[in-house]
Amino acid sequence: MTVDDDPILHKPIIIIGAPRSGTTMLQQIFNQHPRLGLMWEPRLTWRYRNDNKSDMLRPEDARPDVIQHIRTTFANAVREMGRDRLCEKTPSNSLRMGFVDRVFPDCKFIHTIRHGEDSILSMIEKWETKSHGIRPDKLLDRLKEVKLRQLAYYAKETLFKLLPKKLTGPNPWGPRIPGIRTMRPDMDVLDVCCLQWRMCVELACQYGRTLPPDRYMEYRLEDMSPELLERIFEFCEIDDCDSMRSYFREKFDPKRTSGRSRRADPDVLKQMMQWIEPTLHWLGYEDEQVATARRI
Repeated sequence: MTVDDDPILHKPIIIIGAPRSGTTMLQQIFNQHPRLGLMWEPRLTWRYRNDNKSDMLRPEDARPDVIQHIRTTFANAVREMGRDRLCEKTPSNSLRMGFVDRVFPDCKFIHTIRHGEDSILSMIEKWETKSHGIRPDKLLDRLKEVKLRQLAYYAKETLFKLLPKKLTGPNPWGPRIPGIRTMRPDMDVLDVCCLQWRMCVELACQYGRTLPPDRYMEYRLEDMSPELLERIFEFCEIDDCDSMRSYFREKFDPKRTSGRSRRADPDVLKQMMQWIEPTLHWLGYEDEQVATARRI
């Protein structure tokens, strides 16, 4: 058996979405399934031999050695968990679906979309609290994941996160859209987060909607319900879902999907809407939040 026909990699489930869109909640639901082996944002594995590029990798960046490394790494990890099917979630994959498609040509993409106001407000908070310092457990995970040829690149990134904020300013957090490090001198964190959200959502929708309906599904977090969850299970072709249903009933709170925007500063929302209103309309968001922000 070769890595190309490893049954563990048959129809892997790839969860995508802009940061802070509810992808972690969906992944945690899937983590309750006894067969699914969950990979928790293995960022360095996806970037193998493309480390000097942004996260917006092209299909041609999925060279044979890159594909071999990613597939082998994931298959080994799922096998070590004692599971038999891969489920993976990395928000940056929203920027590079064509690349992911080359690596896993039979994968099933599930795209979680959350209203931009709430996603971006949460992203801003992460930029302010997570762009400096590294948790010991997170550092250990990255050291296990990184390969020798990647060390020089990520040692520099780690150093910047450990230096005082007054020396470096906010370090990039979230998907590395092209030019993200050069944006900060001229743009607020809010502006950069708006661009991150737009690029993740728009690129994922544009690529995903070209795929057959059995390979791409998108849904709004605000619409999540037991009935929608059942459609997700059906799309993913998984059964034995009782533990997943129980977790959803216990943990999912629909009130938390839109609470931030209701409490936000009107001036912040106004600045945000200058960036994201066209995308919200393109997605079909014609709700009171958009109308209110437009009137501010």
